[in-house]
Amino acid sequence: MTLWTIVPVKPFNEGKSRLAGHISPQQRCALNRELLTRTLAAINRARLDAELLVVSRDTRALAAAERAGSRALAEESQPCTAPSSSCSPNDAESEQQLNAALTQAARYAATHGATRVLVLPTDMPNLTAGDVRAMASTRGPEPQITIAPSRDGGTNALMLQPAQAIPFAFGRGSFLRHQRLAAEAGIPVHVVKSDSLLFDIDQPEDYRLVFDFPG
Repeated sequence: MTLWTIVPVKPFNEGKSRLAGHISPQQRCALNRELLTRTLAAINRARLDAELLVVSRDTRALAAAERAGSRALAEESQPCTAPSSSCSPNDAESEQQLNAALTQAARYAATHGATRVLVLPTDMPNLTAGDVRAMASTRGPEPQITIAPSRDGGTNALMLQPAQAIPFAFGRGSFLRHQRLAAEAGIPVHVVKSDSLLFDIDQPEDYRLVFDFPG
């Protein structure tokens, strides 16, 4: 079985928009770059026998991925060319973009031999190599899905076997939504929980727990 680990990355200047009133645009870009660096480092420390793929609309993120030894896949959707005030999608649009990017990446991985995929967003600043290995573990060749929930009922990590077992449905309430899709497909689900998998950067107070940013 061939595993591909997929890391979706928003453009550095768009990610973590809820912090816009708390830190400068330059700090947000630096933060999003740091989160990508931490995620790729945790994956590399896990020493999986897997391909690593970063999918993004940001050429800086793709370049950073290649420097870290990852494959880089440009999203099919084009970056926003409107004035900056019009380039911040709302939550629903952002979720749609993410799921479309993951669908593209999983299709690419399957075309290149992936039999299962592990999706690891960059929101988890405390992600460990052990978390990555736990999410990547498999229980035989049969179809199966592993989910790590977030504190608010979302999905922080997702492993699909086969690679396109169910549609991606990241966003609010996606922990139950992914389980429902798995049940409809007749695929068993395994849930993995750890403090580092549960904790994701979402609100300003989350950032201050990890990064010494002003409040």
